[in-house]
Parts: sequence; structure tokens; C-alpha cells
Amino acid sequence: MAAAKGKLGTFFSKIIVWVEGLFSSKSTLPDTGPLLETSRKEIDGVLAVIEGKLPEDIHGVFYVSLPVGSINSGGLPFPEKTPDGKANPEYASPIMNGDGMVIKIDFNTPLAPKVKTRLMKTPCYYADEATKYGTEHHKLFGFHNMGITRMSLWLGARNELNTAVQPVKFKGQTHPSMLATYDVGRPYVVDADSLNLVTPIAPANQWITGQPAVVPWPFGIIQTTAHPIFDPVTKELFTINYSRSENTKTTQAQTLHHLRFNRESFKTKLEELAKSLVDHADDDHVKREIHTFFGDLNQHFEGNHYEEEDEPIGNVFTYLMRWDGNSPIQKWSLKDQHGEKLAIYECMHQTGFTQDYIILTDCAFKFSLDLLFDNPFPESKLIEQLLRRLSTTTMEAFTTTYIIHRADLRPEATEITAYRLDKPIPLETIHYSCNYANPSGIITLVGVHNAATCIAEWVRTFDRRATDKRPVDPQYYSLFAVGSMDISRIGKWKIDANKNMLLTDASVVLEEPGNYDKPNVGPNTWTTVLYTFRDILSSERNVSEIKQFWVTNGGTDDNVLTEFVYNLYKNYPHRKLTLETILRVTKRRLPFGITRVNVETMQLEDYYQCDDRVYVRGVHFISKNKPTPGVPPELDGYIVSPVQVGKLLPNKKWNFTSQFWIFDARDIAKGPICKLHNPEIKFAFTLHTAFAEVALPSQQGYKISARQDYDPMIASIKIKKDQELLQDFFEKNVYPHFE
Repeated sequence: MAAAKGKLGTFFSKIIVWVEGLFSSKSTLPDTGPLLETSRKEIDGVLAVIEGKLPEDIHGVFYVSLPVGSINSGGLPFPEKTPDGKANPEYASPIMNGDGMVIKIDFNTPLAPKVKTRLMKTPCYYADEATKYGTEHHKLFGFHNMGITRMSLWLGARNELNTAVQPVKFKGQTHPSMLATYDVGRPYVVDADSLNLVTPIAPANQWITGQPAVVPWPFGIIQTTAHPIFDPVTKELFTINYSRSENTKTTQAQTLHHLRFNRESFKTKLEELAKSLVDHADDDHVKREIHTFFGDLNQHFEGNHYEEEDEPIGNVFTYLMRWDGNSPIQKWSLKDQHGEKLAIYECMHQTGFTQDYIILTDCAFKFSLDLLFDNPFPESKLIEQLLRRLSTTTMEAFTTTYIIHRADLRPEATEITAYRLDKPIPLETIHYSCNYANPSGIITLVGVHNAATCIAEWVRTFDRRATDKRPVDPQYYSLFAVGSMDISRIGKWKIDANKNMLLTDASVVLEEPGNYDKPNVGPNTWTTVLYTFRDILSSERNVSEIKQFWVTNGGTDDNVLTEFVYNLYKNYPHRKLTLETILRVTKRRLPFGITRVNVETMQLEDYYQCDDRVYVRGVHFISKNKPTPGVPPELDGYIVSPVQVGKLLPNKKWNFTSQFWIFDARDIAKGPICKLHNPEIKFAFTLHTAFAEVALPSQQGYKISARQDYDPMIASIKIKKDQELLQDFFEKNVYPHFE
């Protein structure tokens, strides 16, 4: 009887929570804000249904990863002024440069889904908090947005964990934890229920850093993949530690040294050079002058000079790392079949796997070390213009691909072969997935090809629109400059792993511009980036064959196709649409949408078109809790999307509401069957999504404490005074948050 009363009390308490959340949400609608408005507020609440009906057979837990600005900014957008009224050097920083937040939506709760948001609070997060603008430590230790990354000249680079979440369930565990990931930082295990960080993947001193060796940072730049591999069958996690192929580390070391010791005079000298070069028509002349400037850099300063140490310059390395979740990580150095070290020219944002193979690719996302240093003086737009001109190049219009045989991953080995394919995939690629089945050594890779779309560029304050040469709308500052310079493609590629051959004759490429001159564009592949299918990133099961595939369509927008990007890609080698067509369609503003692709036939079969200023920011397949008789499993479920919904105000400005939409996966054309909202959740640009059947406290037993992680890094610093200074800082500002 007492147990029954307890259950009854719990039931009524859930009703009260649901009703409070429902009326709280409805009473504040419409809850709108500017295009980039994003909240850092951590909340525990519920989502209210504002349209349609929540499906009774939806279940599980949905996760969204997103960047939410800096410790100083209080969210997004980055403010133009600091609290004391000065020009804010973070203003118009790229949206990608922000602390990571994870949103968790639990559909397993009765009446209304529970929602939780948490910041990914790594040790470097607390170091950033302790040195934020206005604190005593800011001048010496403070972190600054330097282009696409956030750095402290004494502490190192932030691991912002803002890119992806992924479920993992290691041997001996009955339910999953999550991973939070970033391209330039170690993945962390995250408690799937509380969203608290549990442990990094391997101690910091087991990763090789990408910054110049003469820079003694406790928070080193670790180049890895934002999409590691977890195989639910073998219960192994695979990730990468690599350096980008380059020979610029002397320049980087010089830059960091003079930023530390001669910052103001360095800025003055570089700004003087920028004034004379920024409008110069001859690129070769500009590059020669910059080369001479950095070659003679010591001569510009009377103060602390840079002395090059006997450290290897341009060191190239790539390691494959395997972790079983219960013991120390294993790693292997990678060389190709010709004995050459793997040289990554762009980045390794995505990795893939099948039953017998691991797939590595040089991805079309310039999240690389040269870009990490492309804006050492963010307050100077003149220097920023010059350095962007010098450091930015087009992405490679192909994808170099390597195959590793999983049978070669013997614990006693230290080096293994990554077989380079006889030819690259002939289109640029950021994201892809593979069939788990690889019959007779034939790999099927399904890739999204962002043709002439530069994900690493962002809209700057001095940018102009390619369509009419007018300044970009300031609401778009910081957003990805993803104006498409050609139609995106979807490819289904066949690879013979026995012969290291790309089977182009057996592969299929799909591109569809749709009816771009008509109100109803129809199924299309404009600006495709994110996609989903049943059991994508599952910790429970692999997908033997990908049969259905939902992809976001990003449309066109003249505020994200800048003159700079237009000039960068006007000579794109795989062009399908003329430049005149690109400009005309961009000016028209094609709408966002979702398209379903039948991967078996490589045909577009279903499509939902959004209204103007409605932005689908992601898609994820969630299966039903019970199978529907007669419906193929790959179609039997729902598509859940974070969506920004625009509303035109009387003052002719657009404001936006953050919502979550649910579609019937079999019929997305009929539109969302349910729309959910919580007024405290505000996002501008979400990134990757994930799903788990339950969210319970982490069972992760093997953990690395913050002290275990960073004491060895601090102890390795050669200068005793610096070592003591950093040890004291960590003891007071970092370790107490983890003990």
C-alpha cells in the first residue's frame, strides 16, 4: 500500500512539473530573439507541445551539441563592447569558437519530454573562467579568440567540446555514456543522464600536441577527429591523433613568442605592414613581404628576442588509437603502403568503419593549425584582412582516402599500414558513413559532398555580399560563410579493400538543384551538410546496409555568400552550375528543407520545404518503441530536428524562436507532426545530434582525474618559475572543481 502511494505521489508530481512547464512555455510565446541569439543558461525543465501532438510511440533520449559563445560573452552573439564600454576583441568571432553545450531531451518521461542543458566544463573551461575579462589573472593568463580557436599565451588552447556527441557502451556496461568531441581537443566521456564530464580519453601526456615544441602549454593543441568510431560489436573506440602536414612551425613559434613578450610593438609593426599591403593587387608581392617580415622578426623589437631551439620543424605524425573503456589506450603509428608517414593536408574531421576495415580521410574542412593562428590581433580588422588573404586557400576538390585492416591491429605492433587508395574520391567530403558489411572486401561509403562550400570560413565585419557588393547584414557576423558556389552532391562509393582501389564505375553520384526558379523547389541537394539514418552512431547495433538517408538542405542566402568566398571558388574544377546561376539563385534565397534519399536506388523520394527564415539545424532518426507491421525498419520512426523559426516583426526585422520539430520518417512532406518549445532554450546554430534508448548514470570505471592529467604536463615545463606559477594556478582555480 505504501509503495502504491509512493508511485501515486511520483505520478502526481510529474503532472505538476508538466503543467508548470506547459503554462510557462505558452505564457511567453512568441519567445523571439535575433538570428544569432544563443543562451548559455543551464536548465532543467520540460518541452511544451505548441503545435500538433507528441507521438505516443516515440521513445529514447535525443542529444544536441552546439557552441554557445565564450566565458566573457554570456552567450551569442559576441557583444560589440566589453562591460566597461571598450571595443570587444571577441566581436564577430566565428560561431564555431565557443564553449560546447549539450541539450538532452528525454522522450521516456510521461506527458511531456524533459529537457536538460549543460556546458561542457573541462579543466580548461575553469581556467578560462578564472582568467576572464575583469579578473586579476586576465592580463597574464587570459584566453582570447584568435580566429577559429581560443588561446591563452601561457596556458594553451581551449578544448571546447562543441561539435558532436556520440553514445558508447563498453564491455561490462549495461547502458551507454556519451562522448563529447572537438576537432582540436581530446574527447571526453559524458554522463548520459547528468551531462557532467566523467573522464578524458587517455591522459594528456599520451597525446602529441600540434603547437611548436618550444611552447610549454599545459593545454596543448591536440589535433584529432570530431567523429571517432565506436563499434557496438567489438565494443572498441577508435580515434586519431595527428599533425597537419606543414613547414610553418618556426613562424608559429615566433608569433607566439612575440605575442607573449612584445605584443604591442608586434601589433604596431604588423599593422604598419598591413596598411601597405592589404589592398595590393599582387598576391606574390604580398607573400614575399610577409615572408621577409617574419624572417627578420627579431630585428623589429628591442625587447625579448626569439631564439630557435633544436626542435624538429614540420614534424608529421598520425596515430590510430584504440580504447576499450576499461584500460589504458593503445596506439599505432601509421604509414602508407610505400612507407611514407600519413600527411594530412586539411583535417581528419570524419572517420569511418566496417566489419573488417577502418577508413581515414583527408576531409574538406580547413580546421587546421594555420587557421588556428590566423588572427593573433582580433581587435585589428586591418591585420585580420591581410592574414585571411594570406592564410586562406581553397579546399582540395577531392578526398584522399586510406584503409586500415582491423586484423592488423595487434597489441604487440607499434606501426601499421594505412593503405592509400589508387585514386582519391573525386569530390571534397566532410561527412560520410559506411555499411558495416563489407562482402568480399568491398566497402560501401555514402558521402555528402559539399561542393565549393567552405565550412571553415565565417562572415567578417568587413565582408560584402557577392550578389550586390553591399555590406553583409551585421546579424550574420560570426556565422559560417557557407554560401554554396555549386550544387552539393551525395555519393555512394564502392571501394575494393583487397586491391586498394576506388571502383568509380560501380559508384554513383547524385546531384539535384531542383526547381530553383519556382516557389516549390522540390527535392534537392543545395548546401547539404548534416544527415541521418536509422541507428546512425548507435551504441547497440551496427547498420549492415544504409538504405534510407535524410539530409538537410541549406538553401541559399546572399549574406553568407561573400565576395571573398565567391572569388575563392569561382574557378571550382567540378562546376555544374554557372556563376551567373549561382548569383541569381543566391539572390532569390532558396529555402531550407529536408530531403529523403533512397540509397539503394540513389533517388530522391521525399521532401519537406521550410518557409522563409525557417532554418533546420539538424536531423536525427529515432525509431518507434514498437515496430509497425509491414513497415521496413529503416523507415519506421521519426525525424527529430532543432529548428530556428523566424517571425517578421512590425519594424520589418526578423526574430527567431528555437523549437524542436518531429516528422514522420515515412512522410516528411506533410510537415512536422509535433512542435516542441521551451522559452529558456535559445540557439543559433546547432551541430551534431545523437540518440540513446535510455539516459542513466555513467558506469565508467576507468577514469583519469584532473590532477593525474595535468600534474605531469606542468612538471614537464622546463622553466622552474613558470612551473611553480602554473602549479599554483591549477591548485587554486582548476583542481577544486574536480575533487
